[in-house]
Amino acid sequence: MAGPRPGLRRDTQETRDRLLAAVGELLAESGPTFGLPELARRGGVATATAYRHFETIHDAHREFLLQLTGRLTDRLQSVPPTWTPRRRFDAACERWAEQAADWGPAAVHIRSWRGFLERVHLGDEPTGALYAALEPIVRDLIEHGELPDQDVEYAVLVWSTMFDERVIVDLRESKGWPLQRLARVLGRSVLSALGGTGT
Repeated sequence: MAGPRPGLRRDTQETRDRLLAAVGELLAESGPTFGLPELARRGGVATATAYRHFETIHDAHREFLLQLTGRLTDRLQSVPPTWTPRRRFDAACERWAEQAADWGPAAVHIRSWRGFLERVHLGDEPTGALYAALEPIVRDLIEHGELPDQDVEYAVLVWSTMFDERVIVDLRESKGWPLQRLARVLGRSVLSALGGTGT
C-alpha cells in the first residue's frame, strides 16, 4: 500500500514523493495553513507541477494520509504470523509507536472527523487495511486466552484509540517517554482495557 503509484514514470513518482514529504514538513511546522504554491516552493518544483499532481491542497493532504496509513499497515503486516499472539501484539505496538512518532506531528492536523469503525464500515480503503492488519492479532489473543471472548470490532477500536498519533505525540512531547516505553505502557493499557492481564 505504501509503494509507488502504478503507471507513474520514475521521475514523476520522485516528484510526487518530494511533494508529499513537503506536505508532512509544512503540516508539522504550521498545520494546514499552506496552499499549493507554498507546497511547490517547499518541494522545489514549479507551481504548475504541484497542480498537475494535486487539484487542491486537500487532495495533497489526503494523499499524504494514504501514504502514511499504507506505511503503517505494511509495518504491522510484516509482523511474522508464526510468532505467539502476545509477541505479535507487542511487536505491532512497537512498530505502530515508531511510525506514529515519525509522522504524528503532521497527521494530527488533518485527521478525519469520522470515527474509525465508521470509516471501516463505509469502505474507506486505508482504514479498512489498518483494521485488517489488527483484527487477526486480536482474534489470536482471544483464541489463546490472552483476552476474554468479546466483540472484535470493539477491541480493535480500543487498540486504535490508544495508539492514536495524538496520544503518542503528546506522551513523547509532554512526558519525554522513549518509544519502547511508550509502546509497552500503551500496549498494556490496551490489554487491561479489554479485560486481559496487561502484563
